[in-house]
Formats: sequence, C-alpha cells, structure tokens
Amino acid sequence: MRRMIIEMLLLLPALASGVASALVPLIVPTPGHAQPATTALPHIVSLNLCADPYLMAFAAPEQVLALTPNSRDPEQSPFAARAAGFPVTNGRMEDVIQLAPDLVILSPFSSVTRRQTFQRLGIETFTLNAANDFAAAREEILEIGAAIGRDAAARNYLADLDAQMGSLDQTNIPATLLNVQRRGLTAGTGHILDDIIMRAGAINLGRLAGDGMAPLSLEQTIMLAPDYLLLIGTPPKAADRGTELFAHPVLTQTYPPTRRITLPGNLILCAGASTPLAVKSLQAALADQRPLGSPK
Repeated sequence: MRRMIIEMLLLLPALASGVASALVPLIVPTPGHAQPATTALPHIVSLNLCADPYLMAFAAPEQVLALTPNSRDPEQSPFAARAAGFPVTNGRMEDVIQLAPDLVILSPFSSVTRRQTFQRLGIETFTLNAANDFAAAREEILEIGAAIGRDAAARNYLADLDAQMGSLDQTNIPATLLNVQRRGLTAGTGHILDDIIMRAGAINLGRLAGDGMAPLSLEQTIMLAPDYLLLIGTPPKAADRGTELFAHPVLTQTYPPTRRITLPGNLILCAGASTPLAVKSLQAALADQRPLGSPK
C-alpha cells in the first residue's frame, strides 16, 4: 500500500503538467489575419560625416531623417551628388529633437552634454569613430549595420567595397611618396594617407618621420628624396608662414609640378567608403606622372 502511494505521488507532477497543457488554448492563425509586426527599423539622424555614405548606401530610405549638411559639400564628401537626394540637418539640438529620431549617430568629438541630453529624452546614440585605415573601417561598417538593423545590407555593401579594393593592382607603379602639409607636417605611420599610399602599392616615406601627423623640416624633405611630393587639395601657395615652405626655391627646383601629386581633400577625411576612390585616384596620378615600369 505504501509503495502504491509513493508511485502515485511521483506521477502527480506529470499529471499536473498534462492537465495544464490541455488547458492552454491552441492558437491557430486565421487566414488573412495579420501576424504580429516585426521590430521596426530605427529612424536615424546623422551628425557624423563619416556615417553619411553608409546610411545612403545600406540604410532603408525611410530610416534616414537627416544627414549632416557637409554631406552635400563636394569639398568634403565625394558622395555629395547622391546626398542631394536626402534631407539634412544643421545639427542644432532643438532641430534634431524635432525630427524625433530613434537613433542619433555621433562623432567621438560630440560633447558630453549633447549625449546626456539625448539619453534623458530616450533617444539612443551610436558613436562612429573616423577610421584611419580600411581595415578599421570594415569593422565600423558591420557595427553601424547592426546598430541600424541592417546587418545583411551592411555585409553586402562591405563585400562590394572589398571587391573594389581587390580589383586595384598594387604592383604596377612602385614609387616613394612624401606628404607635405602646411606648417611643415607630414602623414606618418597610422595616418589615413599612410593606408592609402600603401594600398596603392607605393611607399610612404613619412613613416620615417613618426606616427600620425609628424613634423618635417625642409632639410628632412630633401634628405629623404622621395620620388614625388604628395599634396592634398588645391595646390598650396605661399600665403602665410604656414605655407611659405611650398615656395622655397630649393623645394620648387627639386620638386617641380611634374614631381608633385595632388589628391582631392574629400578623399582623405574618412577611411572606408572613399578608400577605393582614393587609392584609384592616387594610382591614376602616378600613372600620369610616369610611364608604367619606368625606373626611378
């Protein structure tokens, strides 16, 4: 008798579970009845110029409430023509809030006050760093894709960028380059120009000067003896103390226009979307300056 009672007690949890299951109504979707909606994609305001090309490329169009005004400036973005089809914001806090975004993309230089204000209002923020090389930009592309709910589209976009980079021949035009900027500075190791030069198949002599933006004297420039000087934007003139180096007789005689290469300034603000364009532009400039395969 005692054995029978113990066995019955052991069966009670299973019986209770079976009864509970039987009491749960079976929900069968009615034909034509709407299913629960999937999570809506966030509406986005960009306050980061480096994020603008990514939003134009792989965000859903209805997600983008506004880009930065600089996205339409061809001096700052090689994608300005495409940005003309998107709304922009002046970036003032009250104007951004009025757009009622779910997500605001900031830069690392955005103020703490601005970040805290968005947080108090329940607006999420995502900080996109300005990558200095294509490898870091690849990671950023995947991160922003996840942040805006467009992972697959971001992966497809990245695959296209990788294909563009893979199509660029890095071996045809070996050359040594030295970037010279106002106030005697050059692009050293880790600078965005350093990555572009390397990916174009050339050698950046600025690495010998240091990391990032490194000081460079006229004497060092002549001693390093690069094949070409690499300049950014409009060819500089000696307008002030910061640019007098470019008009120095020794520099102008040693490096006439045929030994100077200029890259558009809008190609070196952000690594990633513009990197294939920058590398291709540099390779084309080198090809124009010297026949392929010619000796140094």
